[in-house]
Amino acid sequence: MKKYLEELHKLRVFRLNEVESLVGNLNSAKDLLQNYKKQKLICQVRRDLYAATDLVSKQSLSNKFEIAGKITPTSYLSYQSALEFHGLAHQVFYDLWVSSNNRFTSFDFEGIRYQYCESKSMEGVISPHTSSFIRVTNLERTVIDCIDKIERCGGLEELIQCFSLITYLNEELLLDYLQVYNKQFLYQKAGFILEYFKQEMKLSKDFFGICKQKMGKSTRYLTDQSESTHYFKVWKLCAPANILSFLEQGGQSYV
Repeated sequence: MKKYLEELHKLRVFRLNEVESLVGNLNSAKDLLQNYKKQKLICQVRRDLYAATDLVSKQSLSNKFEIAGKITPTSYLSYQSALEFHGLAHQVFYDLWVSSNNRFTSFDFEGIRYQYCESKSMEGVISPHTSSFIRVTNLERTVIDCIDKIERCGGLEELIQCFSLITYLNEELLLDYLQVYNKQFLYQKAGFILEYFKQEMKLSKDFFGICKQKMGKSTRYLTDQSESTHYFKVWKLCAPANILSFLEQGGQSYV
């Protein structure tokens, strides 16, 4: 029986309780899911999470971003995966960073590793107008998150390559998200890194002035001590001598 297939295609990614609401009975819902799985009309993403499949390829109709938004009631794309969604990724990664207030065990599905991250805030989490199935941090929140956890952006080189593609940031939003975290080191890193792109991103002197006021007096390392060998007095930060050299390595010329 395929009478519910159209409705499941509209849902795209769904749980048992949604199917129960559709058919009106728990046992009937379980039977339907089992039957459709055997016919490969749906596939199981993980425990109690299913996706409608393409009738030809038998692969899920939903893309990885849509699946991420259904893992938990609060799950959303973050860090490098959010940059990728915003069209700023420089490399291809098979780990998808998914933040959530509800903890879940990281899992693999169709060649993608869905990696759990604890959500620190729901500020700046949006559902883009292009798809109501997706939740993702907006660009400003994504930038602050990636500066906070550079390793979740694929490392400093990937971060610099991605940031070089950004043509505007709302600095009021940047400051809002910096205040949400309220970490001196994050103000320090944000001011240092974003100063390299202040013209392209349209950031004012006031933004960097606030970062300097909030960063504290400690000297810190941007990356591993073996790599961050140059001291930048203004930001009290040890970092690679020229982080824009990563753009030259990637084929762009900024210096």
